[in-house]
Amino acid sequence: MSERIRKNLLLFFCIAFIWSWGLWLPKVLLNFGIECLDIWLYLSDFAVFGPLIAAIIVTYIRLGKNQLRLLLIKGIRTNFRTIWLIPAIFLMPLFALLSFLLIIPIEGLYILNNALPWQLLMSFTLEIFLLGGPLGEEYGWRGFALVRLEFKWNALISSLILGLVIALWQLPLYFIQGTIQQYITIFPNIVIVILSSIIYTWLYNNTDKSVLITMILHLSTIVASAIFPYWSSTVGSWIFCGCIFTSAIIILWKYGIKNLKSE
Repeated sequence: MSERIRKNLLLFFCIAFIWSWGLWLPKVLLNFGIECLDIWLYLSDFAVFGPLIAAIIVTYIRLGKNQLRLLLIKGIRTNFRTIWLIPAIFLMPLFALLSFLLIIPIEGLYILNNALPWQLLMSFTLEIFLLGGPLGEEYGWRGFALVRLEFKWNALISSLILGLVIALWQLPLYFIQGTIQQYITIFPNIVIVILSSIIYTWLYNNTDKSVLITMILHLSTIVASAIFPYWSSTVGSWIFCGCIFTSAIIILWKYGIKNLKSE
């Protein structure tokens, strides 16, 4: 990794964290009984765009308009085999469903009360895509950061580093009322975020670095978690974590740690 790439990566992470944590702060303070102006609470909804904003700023200032255009094109790139849409759409929902079904005998049917009503599915999906993470995060995490991490480390190490960074970036969400993170056990979720980064890298590297495929995976993960709220139980979170771990091991065994990519 050259000095220029290292500085660009560090600048990206700094901007992403400052933007997101700064905008999340009013809601964190509110959770502890400290009132803030309504405008600041409204602006908190845009905190999730920190990685996207950081990627755009660093790319434009340090690399130029042409590189920014190439970055944005990754979000609409569809020149990959359609078979990769299968894991992107169905893998995480399968794990969520399995985890959810396994905890029903343990926790009881009351956990169904946490499930998203089916009539809200379409509006929820659209809202999550635009405001809930896929659009605001994936251009930054995968489109900008992952590519540069892989200049120095193999795909496995790069995935784990990025997963840890994302897990740290999400920490304020555990202290904001109304987020899923507020209701789940923090440790298994951190492990899930770190391990699932391997799956994101696997899809990203096998689709000619398409940010679109990672946005689809991100979206399917959140929607599945809403429909099948395995996170209602710590046991469910650990089962889901086990599914992610097993799939990551299979991917590493089949594709290798260097590129996580079929040769």
